[in-house]
Amino acid sequence: MTVTGIEEMLEKAEMLDEHFKKHGRAAVREGGKAFKEKLAENTPVSDVDHSGKGPLKAHTKMGSVTRNTHDEFTVKVGYDKQKGTIARFPNFGTSKQDPQHFIEETQDQTREQILQIFKEHLEL
Repeated sequence: MTVTGIEEMLEKAEMLDEHFKKHGRAAVREGGKAFKEKLAENTPVSDVDHSGKGPLKAHTKMGSVTRNTHDEFTVKVGYDKQKGTIARFPNFGTSKQDPQHFIEETQDQTREQILQIFKEHLEL
C-alpha cells in the first residue's frame, strides 16, 4: 500500500480499520467454532447419567461474537446452564475423582489451529 498525502493516509487507515473489524469478527467466530468442536470431542462421557440431562459433551455451546470495552472481539465457548456448573468436577477433580483437565487439553490442542484461522482472516 502506498500513501502520498495525509488525507490519503487517513483514508487508508480507516479502510484498514474496517477490514480488521469485518475479518476480526469472522476470525473470532470461526476460532470459537473450532474450539467448541474440539471441546465436545475431548469432553469425557460417563457411563452413568446422574442428572438425566444427557452427557456433558452434548451441552457445549458458543455465544455470539461481541465487542468488549477495549474494542476487542470476544466469544464465549463452554457449556450451557443445564450442565455447565458440573463441568468443573471432571476437569479439576474432586476428593473421589482424579482431574482430567480436558478443557486445558482442548486449549493446547486448538491453539495453533486458531492462530492459523486468525492469520488467514487478518492477512492483507
